[in-house]
Amino acid sequence: MFDKKLLESSELYDKRYRNFSTLIILPLFLLLIGGLTFTLFAHKELTVMSTGSIEPTKIIAKIQSTNPNPIVENNLKEGEPVKENSLLLKYNGKPEQTQLSELLTQKKLIIDKKAQLELLQKSLTNGKNEFPSPDSFGYEKSFENYEAQVKSLEASIQKSNQAVDDQNKSAESQKQAIENQILTLQQEIQHYSEIENAVSSGGTVSQDNPYLAQYQSYQAQKETLESNFKNQKTTDEADKQANKSQEEALKSQFLSGLSASKDSLKNQIKSFNVQSSSLTGNSAYDNSQSSQILTLKTQALSASNKEVTDLNSTLTDLETKISLQKQDNQYSQVFAEQAGILHILPDILGMKKIPIGTPIAEIYPLLKAKTQVNLTSYIPSTQISGMKVGQKVRLTVQQNLPKPLILTGVIKQIDSAPTQFKEGNAYKVSAITTVNSKDLPNIRYGLQGKTVTVIGKKTYFNYFLDKITGKGI
Repeated sequence: MFDKKLLESSELYDKRYRNFSTLIILPLFLLLIGGLTFTLFAHKELTVMSTGSIEPTKIIAKIQSTNPNPIVENNLKEGEPVKENSLLLKYNGKPEQTQLSELLTQKKLIIDKKAQLELLQKSLTNGKNEFPSPDSFGYEKSFENYEAQVKSLEASIQKSNQAVDDQNKSAESQKQAIENQILTLQQEIQHYSEIENAVSSGGTVSQDNPYLAQYQSYQAQKETLESNFKNQKTTDEADKQANKSQEEALKSQFLSGLSASKDSLKNQIKSFNVQSSSLTGNSAYDNSQSSQILTLKTQALSASNKEVTDLNSTLTDLETKISLQKQDNQYSQVFAEQAGILHILPDILGMKKIPIGTPIAEIYPLLKAKTQVNLTSYIPSTQISGMKVGQKVRLTVQQNLPKPLILTGVIKQIDSAPTQFKEGNAYKVSAITTVNSKDLPNIRYGLQGKTVTVIGKKTYFNYFLDKITGKGI
């Protein structure tokens, strides 16, 4: 039977309500309230994940092939540190050495030939054989031919010397006759000049002038014109001008005739002078001999000077080729321009001959404490919209270490155009970070890992709400 005294006791309530159902509801309710509060105030990072790698911030040197010959020594190793001026490649240089030897032989031959040619010029200038030993280029023979021409010229002039002497007396008498004729012509010119002076300036003409009749005829014509003008009944200005023009025309015509006569006489004098000058004596023979010998010497020296110029030009070309060939010999080896980390371009791996100018390797900066590197990743175009410069990127590299290598950087560049891959388009994102001494032993260029980029935050409540509604991440 139920004891009614227990209705007022706490034990009744304790026994009635202290069971499994009442004990679990309250904690679950409190847990629900706490979880809801957490979702309203706690934030979740919104991230974009991709695969990234460690890349250099810059390429400090690019190595190109400098020789098409076969490679005989190859010190290119991926990721190896190299010192400045360390040997990277060595080519087979035998063809260049052979060509250089041939060019040097040609240069010596040209120099020897030029020396013998200078001896020829010296012999021509001094008029005697200056060759101390037999000449293998034929220049000594050229000088002997020149001497033979000179002797032949001298003999020819000496042979004609007697004939010149015989002609001297005859030439002298002819000269005297020509001089007398020239004197007569000069006197006639003086008579014409006297008349010209009288017409032009009103001077007098002597009575013994053989051309006095011409002057008197001119005066008579002039007086006739003046008389006709005076006899006219009316004279106006136009008549005066016409009369003056007639007088000037008469004067000009008369003076022109006198001038033509004088010119004719002067031409005769010139002709006589030419005849006189052609009557030469011994002086003509001597000048001819010296002039002809000088002409022979000048021609020989001119020919030798031209040959010297050609040899100098050839020598200059050879020296240029030798210089270029020596440079090619220098290009038979490739050295590192700066110290750094070597990266071999995949296209040249295994090649025994590389065309000139072909890129073969790059040198990256040495990795040391406080070195800056790029965390490079490619983000699909479907996820790039939320990424911005300045956002943080974490690169996690899984290695055989107690804990993974984690590098954190800040985005400094996002390509404006996508890169095309087989899987689709992706944008290159570069974040910069500084290497610390603790991580330095485990870092290499080209290491790949997972990148996580924080593009924003939202509360867990909004996160799950967007998930349910399909509005966002």
